[in-house]
Amino acid sequence: MDTAALKMWATGRIPSARLAHCSRVAQLAQWLAQRYDVDPDKARLAGFLHDCARDESPARLLELAGLWRIPVTEVEARAPILLHAPVGAELVRRECGVEDIQILDAIRFHTTGRSGMSPLEKIVFVADYAEPARDFPGVERVRAAMFECLDTAVRLALDQSLRYLLERGYLVHPNMVAARNALYM
Repeated sequence: MDTAALKMWATGRIPSARLAHCSRVAQLAQWLAQRYDVDPDKARLAGFLHDCARDESPARLLELAGLWRIPVTEVEARAPILLHAPVGAELVRRECGVEDIQILDAIRFHTTGRSGMSPLEKIVFVADYAEPARDFPGVERVRAAMFECLDTAVRLALDQSLRYLLERGYLVHPNMVAARNALYM
């Protein structure tokens, strides 16, 4: 699918408010990719499509994960919204014909991160976290860091996300803990 067709597909699938978020993530991801010598086209595409399954219901996410044989962790079974990332990657592969594993992994791990994140995965993770419309305590620190050191920005975003989840008694995905620890080793 060419870029115009992908935009048309996304416009037909993603609600307008979410699509605006995806466009901002795509723009920031492209800029960060240029800054960190990563393919800007891949970053823009992954950023634009990263939330294509975000508005699916928890039941539908679990259904698609089962249908497509996507492994579901115990945490994901209890918090199915986390499946929007791996389900979204598979949706993009199946419906859009995107086969580039770097793009698919950037979509797949944009919510939790993982140990050994690629530069593209880090870029989409940070762009999603710190896109210009985000407004919450600590986001400015991540924005400042992303201009200086990508790993520092990812660490800050992970630390802040973990703090948020723990303070509210939410489950923490093991990939998020692994991603955070890997960046400190």
